[in-house]
Amino acid sequence: MIALNILDIKNMMAQLLLRETFDNFYLEEASVTTFANLKINGRRNQEWYDTEERDGEKSYLVFWKEVRNILFQYIKGKKTPAFFSISLKLCNEEAGKYIQDEKVLHLLNEGKIEFLLHFRFEKEKLFVVTGSSQKEFIIDKMPENSWDMSVKNYMKQLNISYEE
Repeated sequence: MIALNILDIKNMMAQLLLRETFDNFYLEEASVTTFANLKINGRRNQEWYDTEERDGEKSYLVFWKEVRNILFQYIKGKKTPAFFSISLKLCNEEAGKYIQDEKVLHLLNEGKIEFLLHFRFEKEKLFVVTGSSQKEFIIDKMPENSWDMSVKNYMKQLNISYEE
């Protein structure tokens, strides 16, 4: 797990809310405080869908692209939010774009590990925190270290300056 203090907040916010940069990540949850607090649980409500839609292959979590614009509309304006927290989970099908290590990809595809990105804005500072969730004990820290390095490399590709 690493915490990156984002120095270029404007660029990071554009990547998060205006561009498709994280669209293929799942949304775990989001909480935004402006004039009121808005919370979104990323779990898909299967009961809301018609039978035909339910029979399609829908993930149990919504994709970031399904809610990104809703949060952007809520946040945009003259004032910055007092606070926001957005937790995303890496989609296995997209993992190859970020992780090059075959052993780590194998663990991910077997469902033994999940990789997370957490965005937290508070007191005019934006942090990106990496995380992992293991379904079973793995002694080796290599998967977590690989994810951390992948996120740093991705931030560099996006031209987002940060400090650890």
